[in-house]
Amino acid sequence: MRHLTWESGALCVSATDGDELHSTYSNLALKLDTKAVSAPGGSSSKGCDDDVWSTVPRGAGSAKCGQADYDAFAGTSMAAPQVAGVATLLGGQGRDADGIEKALISGGTSLVGLRGVFKPVYGFGVVDAAAAVEQPL
Repeated sequence: MRHLTWESGALCVSATDGDELHSTYSNLALKLDTKAVSAPGGSSSKGCDDDVWSTVPRGAGSAKCGQADYDAFAGTSMAAPQVAGVATLLGGQGRDADGIEKALISGGTSLVGLRGVFKPVYGFGVVDAAAAVEQPL
């Protein structure tokens, strides 16, 4: 297994809440040379439906949010798989690792509607699957 470094394609992921605002628990992309994007990760403070619903082992759902097989969670651990899912869609289009990274960064949005522009709170924006797969190959 090859170890990833910044030069070889690692991408930082910050989390946003249901309103696409930066989640208070999440890291920030403070340096312009950091390759970073954001994705929905939940708020952890607004209630269950503002977090990310996930399957859990049968009977492990919490009393507060969960049912037998589902629960709501918040964290960058919930945001990163969303970015990985979009990356998989991009790979299915035949893109290599550099092309996937470029499409994720170019297709990211912010609250002010700018795409692919670095912002310390969002990195290169909130990943947008539709915009990412529409980026030129």
